[in-house]
Amino acid sequence: ILLNVMAIHAIFSRGILKKYQFQSSMYILYLQPLLTDLLSLLIFICYSAPMVMTQNYLFRYPMHITISIVMDSLNNYCWFNSSLSHISLALNRFVATILFRSNLLTFNVTASLAAFQHLLAISMMAVSQFGLPCCRIEFDYSIYSYRDAMIPGRINTAWFYLKLPAQIACSAIPFIIYCIFTVRSTKGRLVLKSEVLRKRRRQELKFTAQFAGLAALYTATWTAFFLFPAIKFTPRIPGCMGKDFY
Repeated sequence: ILLNVMAIHAIFSRGILKKYQFQSSMYILYLQPLLTDLLSLLIFICYSAPMVMTQNYLFRYPMHITISIVMDSLNNYCWFNSSLSHISLALNRFVATILFRSNLLTFNVTASLAAFQHLLAISMMAVSQFGLPCCRIEFDYSIYSYRDAMIPGRINTAWFYLKLPAQIACSAIPFIIYCIFTVRSTKGRLVLKSEVLRKRRRQELKFTAQFAGLAALYTATWTAFFLFPAIKFTPRIPGCMGKDFY
């Protein structure tokens, strides 16, 4: 939380989002996952963690049902928005470092892209949580994590038809773009006569490498959460589940 707050404060305090800044488009897009990640972390600390510690709901029935739906939906929205951010940032890097058309990334265009990203994330959350017949995601304090609220006799349509394709797309599109960038970079070096342009180019390459690393970490994370539950590494150990302590 502290690192996210520091990063957000630095972006605003230094006036990086001003229209005349040539990197403002990148920071506008980078700001989106910072904000939603911060919201997600606050949900975990202020809502999920107390339930894990007490092994009980924070609010009495039936209020806890409504609050749980709101919190679970917010966290799901944060996940979708952070996932979509990898595509937005990769497209930004594609235009800036491969097409060399940074002039296309105007403040208004980038702000519109960021707004569309949020609307798409909200739509995906609404469909997965309320639109499809199965299965919405919910926090389970007994396992310290989120789980799909499965309905007996139904397949997890939210996962197979929305979440999994979305996560694959949010990994595949950045992967293709960064592969194109790598191939273009190794085949030939761009000759820039101006020192200002060379410095700007080095900054662009540095940002591209950082965002590629974040995309790789994102892919490794959701892949691990997808594969590891199916692998039984060890037998069930007492105390691994929260309810075993009580």
